[in-house]
Amino acid sequence: MNLIILNANSKTPLYLQLYKHFKAAIESNRLKEGEKMPSIRGLAKDLSISKITVEKAYQQLMSEGYIENYDRSRYTVKKFEGIVLKTPTPSIRSQDNQLDIEHNKICYDFASGDMDKEGFNFALWKGYINKAFLQKERLFGYGDIKGEDELRREIAKYIQKSRGVQAHKEQIIIGAGVQSLLSVLCSILQLEHSSIAFEEPGFKNGRRIFADHSFQIAPIPMQKDGIDMEQLVSSGEKLVYVSPSHQFPTGYIMPIAKRSQLLNWAEEKMGIIIEDDYDSEFRYFGRPIPALKGLDQRGKVVYLGSLSKIIPPSIRISYMVLPEEFLEIYQKKASLYNQTASTIEQLALAHYMADGHLERQIRRLRKLYHEKRRLFLAEIKAILGDKVEVNENESGLHILLSLKSELPAKMLAQKALEKGCRVAPVQDYYLERSPEKLPQVLLYFSKIPAEEMKNGINLLRNAWFSAQ
Repeated sequence: MNLIILNANSKTPLYLQLYKHFKAAIESNRLKEGEKMPSIRGLAKDLSISKITVEKAYQQLMSEGYIENYDRSRYTVKKFEGIVLKTPTPSIRSQDNQLDIEHNKICYDFASGDMDKEGFNFALWKGYINKAFLQKERLFGYGDIKGEDELRREIAKYIQKSRGVQAHKEQIIIGAGVQSLLSVLCSILQLEHSSIAFEEPGFKNGRRIFADHSFQIAPIPMQKDGIDMEQLVSSGEKLVYVSPSHQFPTGYIMPIAKRSQLLNWAEEKMGIIIEDDYDSEFRYFGRPIPALKGLDQRGKVVYLGSLSKIIPPSIRISYMVLPEEFLEIYQKKASLYNQTASTIEQLALAHYMADGHLERQIRRLRKLYHEKRRLFLAEIKAILGDKVEVNENESGLHILLSLKSELPAKMLAQKALEKGCRVAPVQDYYLERSPEKLPQVLLYFSKIPAEEMKNGINLLRNAWFSAQ
């Protein structure tokens, strides 16, 4: 294989550079029919790039018919018949235009977990914003790097009461979204680690952030009681990213026995668990499951929480609880960090929480979404019937739908989009190929008005089954 040279300073993304290299090699017959492509993991290691970068290049080559892949074995070069028509690689601007076109024709966004339009009292929130403006002396500086003191105290009380997590305010870091906090965490973990295990399927944006910080990603399959512990142990990894209280996208909840196994693994391997407490508030039967961090007696769990499903995501506030052993490292590197969350909104939220409104908001949303979920499932059963299988769970704002169709999930998503409905193929949340026999899509109900659910699901039926 010819030497591959990638330019990290180029405006052309690395995956496109890699794609162009192999495309030219196949077109010039330097890579011949049936020849095996380098393994994704091996090539990523040789070029010091992420596996995701290699995968994107290979996926583009495969979609254009240059290479093929059977039964998850290594990619091989397909027979090349010569160029009939060259299609220029779409520019970033043209891709943005396509996204704009798609966005404009969306009537029902089943791929978004945004809040119900009636789900938040903005008039009440405005009063707390005005109250924050009265603290003018606090608004001329950048604020505490960790976050405003009042808010960290309120969050410490909230997670202790609702999630069983014992933490003092100095352990809590505020950020504008989980992604910004993960970037801070990556800079701490990079000192001793270069790879991390992720649930498969799992949080794809989290994977990307770690990959962007040069971590190798090891996908570990999910079981119905959580991450596959045998495969985690055999992987040799010492970092793992999990969402035990409501796994995304499967909705599985990790039982206490496996939580204990995972904590024992961290103790034995000198490992670290990153717990993403995704959607934990929306459990409709019984009390929310206590956080894994609440069982942690050895400081092995980094805890991530977000309020983006309780208050509008435009109010960008999330939080991270660091184990004691990381606090000294954080302080040493603190000059490298900037606080990303607005001081005004932090102060407003602290007062909002102190007055008990966050707990009232959670109770209100839980009632609202419980009823919407009941209606959503009833409409799916009535309209789609035995053409689909619903992977039900007792929490969260979405369901997984398996479709009895011979079409792949991505094509079904495109057909739905043509009818004005956006859905998310579950395959998008896998790093490798999905093992599911039927195509699966993820459907959120939180944003869809209750009175329009029937019409939205009818559009999905027309998109998927009218011609079958």
